[in-house]
Amino acid sequence: MRPRARSTRSLPSLAALATSALVALGLVASATTATAAAPSTATTGPVAAQAAADATPVIAPVIDDNFPDPDILLVDGVYHAYATNSGGDNVQHRTSTDLVTWTEQPDAAPELGAWVGECSFSPGGATDRCVWAPEVAAVEGGYALYYTARDATTVRQCIGLALSDTPDGPFVPVGDDPIVCPNGEDGTQDLGGAIDAGTFHDGDQLWLLWKADGNCCTGKTAIIYAQPLSADGTTLTGPATELIRVDRANEGRVVEAPTIVERDGTYYLIYSANDFYGGAYRTAYATSDSVTGPYTKATTELMTSDRFRGDVRGPGGQDVVTTPDGGTAIVFHGWNEAFTYRAMYLSDLEWSEDGVPSVAAASDRYQAEDGVVTNARVVQDGSASGLAKVGGLDFADSSITVEVYAEEAGPALLGVRYANGSTDGAERVPSTHTMTVNGEDAGTVTFAHTTWGNWQTVEHVAELDAGWNTVTLTRATFFAEIDAIDVFPVLDEPRTVVPPVIPDDATRYEFEDGVIVRGSVGTAAGASGGEKVGGLDFADSSVTLQVQAEEAGPYTLAVRFANGSERGGYTLSSTDFVTVNGEDAGVVTFPHTTWGNWQSVEHDVELQAGLNTVTFTRGTWYTELDALDVYPREEPPTEIDVAVTAQTRCLGNAAFVAVRATNDGDEALALTLSTPFGDKSFAQVEPGKNAYQSFKVRGTGAAGEATVTATAPDGTSQTFTAAYDAPSCGA
Repeated sequence: MRPRARSTRSLPSLAALATSALVALGLVASATTATAAAPSTATTGPVAAQAAADATPVIAPVIDDNFPDPDILLVDGVYHAYATNSGGDNVQHRTSTDLVTWTEQPDAAPELGAWVGECSFSPGGATDRCVWAPEVAAVEGGYALYYTARDATTVRQCIGLALSDTPDGPFVPVGDDPIVCPNGEDGTQDLGGAIDAGTFHDGDQLWLLWKADGNCCTGKTAIIYAQPLSADGTTLTGPATELIRVDRANEGRVVEAPTIVERDGTYYLIYSANDFYGGAYRTAYATSDSVTGPYTKATTELMTSDRFRGDVRGPGGQDVVTTPDGGTAIVFHGWNEAFTYRAMYLSDLEWSEDGVPSVAAASDRYQAEDGVVTNARVVQDGSASGLAKVGGLDFADSSITVEVYAEEAGPALLGVRYANGSTDGAERVPSTHTMTVNGEDAGTVTFAHTTWGNWQTVEHVAELDAGWNTVTLTRATFFAEIDAIDVFPVLDEPRTVVPPVIPDDATRYEFEDGVIVRGSVGTAAGASGGEKVGGLDFADSSVTLQVQAEEAGPYTLAVRFANGSERGGYTLSSTDFVTVNGEDAGVVTFPHTTWGNWQSVEHDVELQAGLNTVTFTRGTWYTELDALDVYPREEPPTEIDVAVTAQTRCLGNAAFVAVRATNDGDEALALTLSTPFGDKSFAQVEPGKNAYQSFKVRGTGAAGEATVTATAPDGTSQTFTAAYDAPSCGA
């Protein structure tokens, strides 16, 4: 992969206008739609685990409402966005002049064709009536709207046509029948119906793109077709040509939402794949030298949830648009954290020198199998990004070397996509690799235990040079399989993955011994005490424990848990609210581990002396709770930052050494200033303030050194020095 041509245009800053609406990941708790809840029993053994951390979001919605399958049309400087039905509108319509700020408009299609029947579709949202994925195109004589709706005579979706003189509508249905409806009636082949219309102008020829909705039914296949249209957009003028179909494991049973872009003689068919209802929904692309193919699918997808660090869940339903300054952007939808609606997102669409497209807000992804593999092997794996992974990293010299690109020198956030099923006897354990960048030590990467095949990303900050960098991962302890390395477009503190070290003298409390509300106790192999608390699936599900503290102060709660929550094959973190003695004590985030894979995550609280009532209440998704380890929190020593200067000065013939110490830290300090000619102590110097003393030189005087001793409230002490010159003050 060559470096992509990063844009210097203004779109990223426009998109950044929406970031103020974002909330840090893992802290939002709300009612959710049912997903893969905890099973009644667990069967596998214990291990410590990674802890999730809050992170800076990489992208924010530009329409933070239910606005799925966005289609954008630019007319006379105004962008018209159309979207799947919601809130009573058949075809949602909004307008903008900058692609960032959008104004609601009336329903673009208040009336549908006579062929449309009644339908409701709860996975798409509470007001989804099966009027999906509108496409509006400028055609000879006006504007054509192609929309998906339920055929009244079958259970199939089909594509209808409506026309308007303006892009504002209202669009008026044309004819009594859909324009595309392969439902097995009227001599058509039953392909499962048709959805997701798109259009493409190739010179003077207008094309209709559509998807045969074969994933609707057993024995059928999802296929994307192109079919020629008349210039006025009302008549199909030739047979449909198959462009691509489902043929990859990571596509699930779905390819859909076709968009074609032509660039330098290459046709890019951008499409969505997998289950739209989950975070595994993704956007991929294929290339050809003609509209009708044949198309070759790219190995690495264009957009996935993890390439956005999970800030966009299930990116798809995309369209490509020209920006106000003449660049190219991609708009797409993604689920909110609770999977209750799909918002619209916007990012630059960029191109490498050799024509590889990339989305600016997503990571640059480098496949491990494309690197140099030493004493290991490349293994085909349909669940892996790029459909392959590097395994067999079992030896002291086993390594992977990947070339990654940075636009400028400095620290960068890398994400290593991995799976770890290592065990030490019966215990599940983390594994580690050492990392070097351009031959220099870049630290150790710790891979928390996930079970094999449960792909997770561990983040690591490393210094990169401008241009290409050689990143090598070499096995250190136990075992991991490596899928890909991401270079994220943000620099952020890595999410914590190092398992907590639980002291031997920590006090353990079994959750099954607590007060359980709307949950149940069950046996679990590998669980501490052989039992767990599961079934915590409701908004008021909780477990309360009485926890003893010898003295008041900061304590760490190490929560032993398992989380197998997922949505459409996409793994989900879960959360619990924590209260201590009835007071809010924050939110604990449980990374996905698979069910029965017991791990621990740390959460810091303040406890009072004696008994404390600690309650965990379900926040988002699902968690099984095993045990709680409690121990005093080791506070890190205060970081002391003091700037010291020392200068010789003369007052007449008398020499003085002037010493100044400035507190550049965050806490008040006690400072003692010392020279050979005396000392001066200051009991409390606030942050940003300084201590100053001038010491009279006794004797002839010589060059020397002043010493400042700084002491923090916790007793941490540090010494600083500053040299001064020999005084010269007259005869």
